[in-house]
Amino acid sequence: MSGVSQPTPLAAAQHRAQALHDAGDHAGARQLLTQAIETAQRTVGLGKDHPDVLAAAHLLAQWHRAADDPAAARRVLEEALADGQQRWGDAHPLMLGLSFELGTVAEELGNRHEARRNFTRVATHGPGVLGANHWQVRAARDYLGDAAPAPAGPPTPTPPVAA
Repeated sequence: MSGVSQPTPLAAAQHRAQALHDAGDHAGARQLLTQAIETAQRTVGLGKDHPDVLAAAHLLAQWHRAADDPAAARRVLEEALADGQQRWGDAHPLMLGLSFELGTVAEELGNRHEARRNFTRVATHGPGVLGANHWQVRAARDYLGDAAPAPAGPPTPTPPVAA
């Protein structure tokens, strides 16, 4: 079928890395996934902003966090966000997931400014993309407290201009 997209080689490598991770080889899984992302960009021609690359980077960052290496997670997330934002913008589900993860990592590292910036992105764009009751949107709004952006409502009508 010509209309059905085929999984990328990165998806297969990600499955192998997940199997390693599930088997307890966490360091091996992170190494395999890191190499797979680099190889996919270099030899398969997937751009840094390809959805599979961004999703793999998100998983890699989660594994770095689980391994108690938030600095490595932050680096991966910052690169993925920078690579994906120009193509996808802030209001894309992949970017919102990366932003939420980076906000969490930034808070763990004590960088409240970075955490607020990323959670604000989720609280601002998340309701329209993920839904107002999505767990990430709720968590971002809880983190921001009174600083959370007001939920977007219907546009305010512009008063007529007197002629």
